[in-house]
Amino acid sequence: MRVILTRQPAQAGHIEAGLEQLGYHIGFLPLTDFQLPDDQTALHGLVTGLHTGTWDQVLITSPNTIRALVAVGWDPAVTETHTTIAVTGPGTARVLHDHGASNTPWMPTDEASAQGILTQFPPGPGRLALPQGQAAGTAMTQGLTQRGWDVTHVVAYHTVSYPAAPGLAILPTGNGVLTPTNLTADDVVVLTAPSAANRWAETAVDVAAVIAIGQPTRRAAEHHRIALAATATSPDATGIAQVLHRL
Repeated sequence: MRVILTRQPAQAGHIEAGLEQLGYHIGFLPLTDFQLPDDQTALHGLVTGLHTGTWDQVLITSPNTIRALVAVGWDPAVTETHTTIAVTGPGTARVLHDHGASNTPWMPTDEASAQGILTQFPPGPGRLALPQGQAAGTAMTQGLTQRGWDVTHVVAYHTVSYPAAPGLAILPTGNGVLTPTNLTADDVVVLTAPSAANRWAETAVDVAAVIAIGQPTRRAAEHHRIALAATATSPDATGIAQVLHRL
């Protein structure tokens, strides 16, 4: 059985390493990519403010947000000397530390999601920076505002079909990635994000099973009437392996 994750090798982490340790062969099928905005004025202004202490808190909701900020000059080690950094979960925290942070960021203790943040994030008042992907919507901004925060929202990156435009991509080009034509009927596809589910719905390929990671991805898959074998019980190798074991 080959397990196909709908992301790029540059995004590989504990999920891939854990599945390989369990004996699964891993493949990468990037359906989406991520690129900086054409106009980066607001993004550069955000980085300047993060370096000078404009905000009391900065909330980072994805690893790609970190990559986008670093691509335009952000140094997390400078920010954490005067600003509290908050993240959605351990995966984002690992990428933050990979780019120079040493402090442990705030993160929700239960549900590593937007809802988990809005339920557990400390109330304001205070100034909060919220860089996000363009597709994130307004729910987080509205929820944090209701909790008393003065929120500055900036678009950090756009989700596009793979591959991103040269010069704007925030991930390095990977070798050995698959395309839908490389898939076989024995493959199991793991949808890693709602955007991947949206693109997979346009891909008419027969595979052994399709698995979703996380409830937002499950909802996106169901919206497109993708037949899911299951949703991973947790967003890690253990959760995916439990589903694979039942197939």
